Parts: sequence; structure tokens; C-alpha cells
Amino acid sequence: MAERWSSRDVLLFGTPAAEPHQAEGFHREAGGGSGETFLWAKAEAEVALAWPKVEPRTAVVEMAPYPKLRNQSARVFLNGAPVGGFKLNDRRHRYLLSLPEPDQRAGENRLRFVFAASASPVDDDPASRDRRQLAAAFYSLVVGPASDAVLEDLLARDAPGPFSVADAGGVPSLTLVGPSVARFAVRLPARAELRFTPELHRAARAAAGSAMVRVTVESAERSGREETVWSRRIDASDGRREVVVSLPGPAGDVVRIGFQVAPARGERFAWVVLAAPRILGRAGADPLEPSPLSPADDARGDPLRKALAGSNVLLVILDAARAGSVGAYGYFRPTTPNLDRLASEGVVFEKAFTPAVYTLAAMSSLWTSQYPDRHHSEVSFSARLPRDRLTLAELLSAQGVLTSAFVANAVAGAGFGFDRGFSEFNEVFRTLGSRGDVFRKGLPPWLAAHQNQRFFAYVHFREPHFPYDPPPPFDTRFGPDGPVPKSARRDMRWITDVNQGRRPLSPEEREHLVRLYDGNLAFADQEVGAIRAGFEAAGLWDRTVVIVAADHGEGLFEHGWIGHNVQLFEESIHIPLIVRFPAGRGPAGRRVSALVDLLDVAPTIADLFGVLGQGGSGEAFQGRSLLPAIAGAPGKTAVLARTVWDRPRYTLRDERFKFYYDTRSGEERLVDLAADPGERRDVALEQPVRAAYYRQALHHWTLSLAWRPRATEEARLTPEQCENLRALGYISPECR
Repeated sequence: MAERWSSRDVLLFGTPAAEPHQAEGFHREAGGGSGETFLWAKAEAEVALAWPKVEPRTAVVEMAPYPKLRNQSARVFLNGAPVGGFKLNDRRHRYLLSLPEPDQRAGENRLRFVFAASASPVDDDPASRDRRQLAAAFYSLVVGPASDAVLEDLLARDAPGPFSVADAGGVPSLTLVGPSVARFAVRLPARAELRFTPELHRAARAAAGSAMVRVTVESAERSGREETVWSRRIDASDGRREVVVSLPGPAGDVVRIGFQVAPARGERFAWVVLAAPRILGRAGADPLEPSPLSPADDARGDPLRKALAGSNVLLVILDAARAGSVGAYGYFRPTTPNLDRLASEGVVFEKAFTPAVYTLAAMSSLWTSQYPDRHHSEVSFSARLPRDRLTLAELLSAQGVLTSAFVANAVAGAGFGFDRGFSEFNEVFRTLGSRGDVFRKGLPPWLAAHQNQRFFAYVHFREPHFPYDPPPPFDTRFGPDGPVPKSARRDMRWITDVNQGRRPLSPEEREHLVRLYDGNLAFADQEVGAIRAGFEAAGLWDRTVVIVAADHGEGLFEHGWIGHNVQLFEESIHIPLIVRFPAGRGPAGRRVSALVDLLDVAPTIADLFGVLGQGGSGEAFQGRSLLPAIAGAPGKTAVLARTVWDRPRYTLRDERFKFYYDTRSGEERLVDLAADPGERRDVALEQPVRAAYYRQALHHWTLSLAWRPRATEEARLTPEQCENLRALGYISPECR
């Protein structure tokens, strides 16, 4: 996750920094762990490199063939022109490539590898769940001037990688080939000191090499001012001696520590190993490091657990409901009187977030209490929830709890595997329709039939999701019916034209769009009130814990986009989360400011039923119960969210700062929410150390999710389900 700089172009495949250069043909994996990373390539793979000018260049690529492919070979093309080829060694090996000047261009260049064959693990093991086609594993690519003798040095059998991490006998070490720098952004503990043991790499010692090694510290409060805290020339005569360096700065200060390696003479064999680099001090875990609640904090939820024993649970999901449009969250219009009443009778989580800005991944995360990168591989609109992920419904049903669902949104339906574990799964969008008032027909008979059973009930509204066409009187509840024409409210093409800049959106149209969305929300709120009335009539209201949330929010052109899926601004990720307890059995009118997300919903419901930790949920669930937070325990230190598809945008948000990263382009932004709640101003260039700290934390989170290859089961959608997807603005590959 560290920042790396080299005088040469260096790609370490499998690291976040290399991902924007992986143009096509690579399987995206979050490997995590220690040691050198790699990526599997398909039969053809292309790398994008940017060069400021044309000059003779040489490349060294390190790869290994897929083990089942003997006599694997590769042809290499630069911007479409053949520049060479080679037969692959059976093991990991480095290959030298000449990149002729006539085949280059100033700006972006494409280096394409075309392999003779590919194979799949399932070919040898029919029981394997890994059906990917694999040709070769890429480890690194180094490009430099053709005159750079170091590139040929790297071909030696005992030469190090351009940057490499090793773990020998439990001692981690970092190897740098100079001139290069590795920088780590950290938060300092009290009495911080850096310890490491520097020495020349054994191959550099044999070649009588030498290097200058320097350690620098740059504070977030003093960005741009690197202070050298240690330096030394290292050569073959040096013995192994641990270095201890006191790090300047107060506890909690965010700093960037740099290890700089440069040749002491000439340019060759400045290869340095830094053994066991570590920071010691007096402190707890880093605030951005995910951690479980302490036993003492978890015990704060015990009074609630005792008071709520025997309760039913009702979970209501409003699709695409943004917290900022709900009265209980400060909205100026009376859109949600029923939700506001629930809030006054229960608990409002002021800072609740979704882990994904689209229904499929958000609901998968809710049911599994896992981040999208763990429960899916390449999360698309047509990927079913993998069968090897424990769901809340499975956990509850296994413990004898009646579990019933009423779903009005096809994307939350059985076609995507969300019915797994439910005793009853009612796709009301197929039998009664998708409008929120259909629950008036579906729920009362069910309540009458199950008055004497303890149950978990789940109701998923379509509203306020597109189409923005609420029924009367909600279409004019907040203003006149215009200027957006009736046809455009249900036509995704109109919105797509606006999003892609093919037609302007006037201020009057935008205001009407917001009124229509608010009308959708108000209609859904009315129907939440009707559900309440049905529970009260059945005598179940004060025997039931009610949780109301959204799967994700919605952009209404605040940042040039209508809808969701692709943006991570607050209007898209900040969701309502309200918990109402039976009268007298839990707090009322309480507001909780702790950071929480949808991963916490399943553990909370399991906790209410007394089964949290059972059935494998203790290991599978990444979220944690909200009951301790309601009683004053701390929330999460940060939350992670992502967009759709296999190379998404991510954001990592804590109480003050929000960091955005695009895995496809490498574009990043840092926003200070305290100073800029509208998220208009990027401060990454002004605060590079703080940006580095959040970047490395985000990369650590995403890599540690450790997705492992599995077969992706595509949803088999009926024509009716496809039409429902189109009506909601989704296009699935299965619906072409």
C-alpha cells in the first residue's frame, strides 16, 4: 500500500498503484497478505504506460506460466507493432524486451502480450469453483532507457525485484533498487521510534555495490517539508546493526516516513534490504484500522438485549432513500411524517452509510454483513449472491425463527439469490405490482396468520427509486406539476441524456425533479404508516422492533448526476437508519452520532433474536450489533463504500475526512467535510501527507477483503424480471 517512486517505470502487479495501468486482460483480485503480489492474465493482456517523450527504451517483465501450460509462449506488441516474443520458462522468470523508438509515441502507449494458450483450474478438477481462463502470472514490469545497465542487472538469477517484500523466518523485509523511495503514511503513537536493520542485498554485496540510505519524515501539518532524521552510506563492509530513530511529532500526528535509496557511486547495485522496519510507541490501534468492540463496550447492550427478549423484528427498506430528504435528518419539506414519528419514538442513527450505491451489492452486504468485495467478485447487475455466504435469513431460520419477505423491487428478488433462507419470500412485484400501496393487500393476511409466532419480517419498497412518477396527490404535493413532462419521469433515456451531457437540465427542471423524488418518498412514508396501522390492528406493534433503512441514496444533480450506481457523494451513500422499540422497552427520542453502516443491520437483528455468534455468524459477519452503540458504545472509526462493476470507485469516510479513489484511472480526491460539507473542494494537493494516509488506509481495507476466486453464478431472469429491471433503469446482460 506504500507510495513508491523509482527513476524507472515500475509496475508491481496486484497492487493498487498498478491497477490503472492494467488496461485489459487481467483478473482483478484482492490478494492481501505478505509477500510479493501478482495477477493472472487471460490469453491476451494489455498494459498502459505514459511516456513524456519518445526515446529508446528497454523493459524487463517478470512472469510465470499457468502451471498446467507447458511450452507456453508470448508475442509482444507495442502500440500494435510486434516488438518481440519469447517462450516462457516453466517457473517464474524475467524477460528482456526492446521497445524501439519508432513504435513509441509521446503520451499513452499500449504494451500487449498475446499468449499461445490458456487453461482453467476446472479443466483439471471438475469440482473446482474457479472457472477463469488463465495464461500467465504477471509479477512486475520495469521500463527504462535502453542505456540503463541496471535493467540487465535485474536479469541475474539472484537479483532482487524492483521493489519487493519478503518474510524470512518471521522477519519481514523491504528491498529497494535505487534510485527509489518507499513512503508510508502513519499516525504517530506517543514516544514514537522507528527501528529497522539496513544492509546491502547479497547480490549487491557480491558485486561490491554501495548505496546511500536516508530516512525522512514529513508531517501532515507541515506538508512539503521533509526532515531527514537518519542517513548512512551502506556498503559490503557494513555489518548488521539495528537502527533506532526517534520520530518527531506529537502523538496522533499524521506523518509520511520515507525510505530513500540512491547509488553511492555510479548507478549500479544500489540494492538495499531494510529488515524488520517497524514503529514502536505507546498507543492503541490506528483509528482507521477496523476493530471489534471491546467486551466492556459490547456489554453496554445487555440491558436492551434483556428488555427486548421475545420481540419480533420488522425491517423496512426504502429503495434509494437519501437521508438528507428525510425530516428526521433535517429536511425542510414534510416528506416523512410517519418516519419522523418513528424517530421520535426510537433511535435515529445520524451517520449511517451504505457500503455500495446500488441495490444488488447493498442488499447482499445487508444480508451477509460483508463488504461487496468479499461477498461477490465482479459485482454486476446480474451476479447472484454466492451460495457460500451465510445470510441473516439462513441464520434465523436455522434457529427456528419464522422469516418472511415482501419485496416490491425485482433487483432485491429471488432472481439474485436473496430468497435463500427465508421461510416465505413473496415477490409482490410479480403478483400485486411494485407500488408501495401493494403491501396493504399482502401484509394483513400474513399478520393475521402469524400473530402467535415470533417472526422476522422484511418489507422492501421500490420507492423513492426511479421512476420519479408518484401517484396523485403526491405528484403535486410539494409544487406544480412541471416542467418535466410526464413521459420523461419514466424514461431512463431522458435521464441518461442529462447525465451524459446531451441535453441541459434547467434549474426549473431540476427543482421539479426534486419535488417528484420528494413525492415518491412521501408516498412511501404514507405506506409505512399503513404498515404500522396493520401491525397495531393485529396487536403486534408493541411486540415488534421496527428498523427502517435504505439500501443506498440518490443523486439529484447536486454533482451533475441523476440516480445512483456511479457516484459516492453524501447524497448517494448517507442513508436513513431508524430503530423503534416496543413502548417502554427501549430508548425514545435518542440520536446516535456514531458511524455505522448496513453491515451492522444483520448482527443487530441476530442480536435481538439472541443468536449472534451462532451458526458461523461470529466469523462470517463483518459488521457489529448496534445495540451497544445505542447505549453509548463507540461506532466505527470509518466506513467504506463503492460503485458498481469490477473496477469501481471507492470512498473511505471517517468523522471528518472523505477520500475517493478510482481504481480504473487512479484519480483521487480528499475532502474535509467539516469545512466543505458540499464536497466541492479537493484538498489532496494541499494536504499530500493526509491524502497518502487515507489512500493507504483505503488500499489496506480493500486488499484485506481477500476475495478468492469462485464461480460467478449469473441470475437467470425471466422476461418479466427483465422488464422490471428496465423499468427501474437497470440494464442487465441477461436482458439483451
